[in-house]
Amino acid sequence: MADPVTWMAIGVGTALAGTAVSAVSQIQQGKEQQKWSQYNAAVAERDAKAAKAAAGYEASQKRKETERLLGRQRALYGKSGVTMEGSPLELMSETAAEGELDALMIERTGAVGAQKYGEEATLSRMKGSSAKRAGYWGAGTTLLTGASKAASGYGNYKLNS
Repeated sequence: MADPVTWMAIGVGTALAGTAVSAVSQIQQGKEQQKWSQYNAAVAERDAKAAKAAAGYEASQKRKETERLLGRQRALYGKSGVTMEGSPLELMSETAAEGELDALMIERTGAVGAQKYGEEATLSRMKGSSAKRAGYWGAGTTLLTGASKAASGYGNYKLNS
């Protein structure tokens, strides 16, 4: 059977090894969380670009639709012999203005959506950095706690022997 000093050394060594493994694990967890956060940020940035592009396309389509409507109005007025002045001109002007307002609102909605996704990307990156830092702080705390317990156990052994 091994003497008590050998057992004490084995116990202290095992405690320190377990502490080191736990510390490395905390660092790795922090790094993995940061990677996921970076991935989520990249997805949010792609979504922001897609929202802006979709809104741009929809606004373009709305403007084309307004142009077609104005063309039909002109054709109908021309067919009926109405001149392009007074009420018909005001109606066409109002149609054009409303169509442009709709297109601008579509673009604004896309910009707001893109901004939301951009903020999500920023927040995700912040969470990733925080997780990485927390992993290092947790590892440091684990190492200090483990070393303290090992030293305390060794001190108790010395006092009792």
